[in-house]
Amino acid sequence: MGKFKRFVDNNTLKELFLHRHKFMWSNERETPTLTKIDCASVSVDWELDPPDCLLQALSTEYSDHCPLHLTLQEAMHTKRRFRFEKFWVKMDGFLDVVKEAWICDPAITDPFMRLDIMLRNTARALATWGQKEIGNIKLQIAIANIVIMRFDCAQENRMLTEEERWLRRTLKQLLLGLASLERTIARQRSRITWLKEGDANTQLFHLVANGRRMKNYIPSLTIEGRIITDQKGKEEAFYNAYKELLRKDVAREFTLDLEGLGVAHADLSEQDRVFTEDEFGQLSRTFPRTRHQGRMGSLACSSRELGRL
Repeated sequence: MGKFKRFVDNNTLKELFLHRHKFMWSNERETPTLTKIDCASVSVDWELDPPDCLLQALSTEYSDHCPLHLTLQEAMHTKRRFRFEKFWVKMDGFLDVVKEAWICDPAITDPFMRLDIMLRNTARALATWGQKEIGNIKLQIAIANIVIMRFDCAQENRMLTEEERWLRRTLKQLLLGLASLERTIARQRSRITWLKEGDANTQLFHLVANGRRMKNYIPSLTIEGRIITDQKGKEEAFYNAYKELLRKDVAREFTLDLEGLGVAHADLSEQDRVFTEDEFGQLSRTFPRTRHQGRMGSLACSSRELGRL
C-alpha cells in the first residue's frame, strides 16, 4: 500500500468522474451497506489527450460488485451553445455587429418574444463575426509553431533571407497575442473566482473546464421506462418536461376584490424615480457605511425610513 500511494503521488494521478453510480459494492442485505471501492485514476497528460472519455458503472448481474466501463471516444454530441467572449468588446466593429443584429419583425408585438428574437439574432451574428475575425486559435498557434520550427531548422544550414526573418519575427509576435487570447478564453471558461487575473496557468484552466464538461454530460435519460441516449431525443424529453411543468398562462376564474377588503391605494409612481445627489447624500449620512462594507456603503433600510426621507 505504501508503494502504491507513492506511485499515485509521484505521478500526480487524479480520479476520473464516474457517471450513473455512486457506490461499487453492496453486501446484498435488507439494509445494505454500500461502498465505493473502485475508481479509475489517470494522469493530467492522459486526461488532456483523449478527445472524449466516459467512465460508467455497469450492472452487478449475478455479483455484488459493479464493473467499471471506460470508453475513450464517446460521442458527446452536445449542441454548441453561444458564449460571449469578454475580449469582443475591445475589438473594432463589435458595436456595429450588435446594432445590425438587434432587429425584430415589427409584426411581433409580444415584448418577451421580441427580446428573445433579438437576443438570438445578436448571438448568431456575434458568433459568425467572432469566427471570421479570430478563427480557430489552437489551429493558428499550431500552424505558427510549425512554420517557426521550419525556419529554426533552416537557419542551422543557411542564412535566412530578410523576408524569412520578417515572417519569423511576425509569427513570434502573433504567438504572444494568441497565447494571451487563449489564456483569456480559458480563464473565462474556468469560473475559478479565487484565482488572480494575472495567473497564467492555462493548463489548470483547461482541466477545470474539461472536468466540468464531463460532469455536466448526461449520457442517458429514463422516461416512463424508456431509455433515451441520442442527443435529439434527450433535448425533446427536457423540452416536454419543462413545457408540462410550466404549462400555459390561462385566465383565472376568481380574483381578489381589493376595494372590498378595504386595502388603501398606494401611489407607487415615484418608485422608479432616480435618486438625486442631495437625497443620496442625506441617505449616506443617515446610514453610514461600516468597516466591512464597500466603497459606496450599505444603503439597506426600511421602506418607512425611506418614506421619511
